[in-house]
Amino acid sequence: MKKLLSILIPLFVFIGCEDDIEEATLAASPIEITYNIHESLPSDWVTEFNIIMKNLWTIIPSYENVFDHINIYAWNDKVEDPYPGINGGAYVGGPPSDKIMVLEIPENEFIYQSMHRYSVVAHEYFHVYQLSINKPMNLPNGNYDPDGFSIKWLLEGTAASFESIYIQEYYNHNYFINAQNNINEMVHTDPSIFESYINNEINYGSSVFITLALAKELIKLGHSEKIAFRMIYKDFLTSGVKNSNWQNHFADVFGISVKDFYYSLKAYTLDINSVLPSKSLSIKAIFN
Repeated sequence: MKKLLSILIPLFVFIGCEDDIEEATLAASPIEITYNIHESLPSDWVTEFNIIMKNLWTIIPSYENVFDHINIYAWNDKVEDPYPGINGGAYVGGPPSDKIMVLEIPENEFIYQSMHRYSVVAHEYFHVYQLSINKPMNLPNGNYDPDGFSIKWLLEGTAASFESIYIQEYYNHNYFINAQNNINEMVHTDPSIFESYINNEINYGSSVFITLALAKELIKLGHSEKIAFRMIYKDFLTSGVKNSNWQNHFADVFGISVKDFYYSLKAYTLDINSVLPSKSLSIKAIFN
């Protein structure tokens, strides 16, 4: 029988931007996380996982605005899925009453020391954070729901760029260049296709590119780099945005229409180097 490790840890620190989110956060308790860490995972990965989660909890904790608990399941893919009813992969799912975060780490990532074995932790936890500050995101997103929020590049482009900034800051490794430089020409010709999960991407490269370009455009409008990323990562999601009103909220929060922003993408060379953030940019600076 496989050994399972289950621990319960509360999260602390302040989040929020809009008045209603701030008030809810001040009144809310931190969510509780139950960890289920499988013995198939190398001990050095478990150690690093704990460090990553501690760093993230300190900077972007999640409060009981939408859900009060999440179960995290992690294992090495060299073993059969060890948790009954939990499918493999890397994702955050489930209704608010039964939220889960799954990290099935490929054995090859340990063999070849892929940075993804660490970056995926930051990526998936960032989705937990997003879900905690935007209630519409918690609705099922298999089909269009006007009351949900499922604009892919604004969810996955943010999470994937967040993981790369984290890796750059804590591991001095440029994950943008090494993993997210596969950018589709549709970014120039029809960027709206990246609003949908129907379009497949490699490591969300195109969505990351669009997200980083938005930061560049906000900087052109006079915002500092850290404020630009805070607006994208936090302020937009706490504005009450959902599928039926996202373009209006986009214009209100960012000061540029979706149409004009998409047109501005034509000015950027389709190379991740043309939109890279500063190497000195830190997650803590963004969310402070």
